[in-house]
Amino acid sequence: LLKAHFNTNEILTSLMLVYIAQLFLDWLIRGAWRDPKGFNFPVSRDFAPEAVLPAIWEESGRAHWAFIFAIVAAIGVWFMLRYTLKGFEVVVLGQSERAGRFAGFSSKKMIWFSFLFSGALAGLAGICEVSGSIGHLQPAISPGYGFSAIIVAFLGRLNPLGIIASGLVLALTYLGGEAAQLSIGVSDKVTRVFQGLLLFFVLSCDTLIYYKIRIIWSRVKGGAA
Repeated sequence: LLKAHFNTNEILTSLMLVYIAQLFLDWLIRGAWRDPKGFNFPVSRDFAPEAVLPAIWEESGRAHWAFIFAIVAAIGVWFMLRYTLKGFEVVVLGQSERAGRFAGFSSKKMIWFSFLFSGALAGLAGICEVSGSIGHLQPAISPGYGFSAIIVAFLGRLNPLGIIASGLVLALTYLGGEAAQLSIGVSDKVTRVFQGLLLFFVLSCDTLIYYKIRIIWSRVKGGAA
């Protein structure tokens, strides 16, 4: 609504709405949804077995069906963007809103479609994390997956298939960070720093690829350079 009708920046509004969602979840967990048998800890009741995502196979450890859901969703989005008219509209309006208007595409309708569709995928990721890894609701669910998704998207070159590969790379940084905390006692912030450096290097390489840095010396009157 804010982007389509008031042309606000979707990144800033999304980041600010994250705090609203977190505080709303915190209010639920500490209020109506608190487990009365949870020894006064702010958690909900454990989910019923029917509401918990099972492991892919018994020896897979923490790997559950959310991994399969993510692969299927990425392939489905890739197919939509590449082989359907709606995907063509998304690509055209994303690259040039003016060209999309000339083609007869509605930018407002596409904003609604894209945001609702991506929000649904984010909701799927959230419920998979809660029902697959945690098993109940609690105030802190994500250690920053939403912000890491920005890095995943850029590393994958905004291609759903490339995002599968970049997501696996970022997953290794999380697992490696946990192992480093246990083995050598480093802070968990080291993982965030490494992920930020990855994004910084990717954006820097793009800048050097698309732009050439040139030093131009100009002569002025009086012989000074």
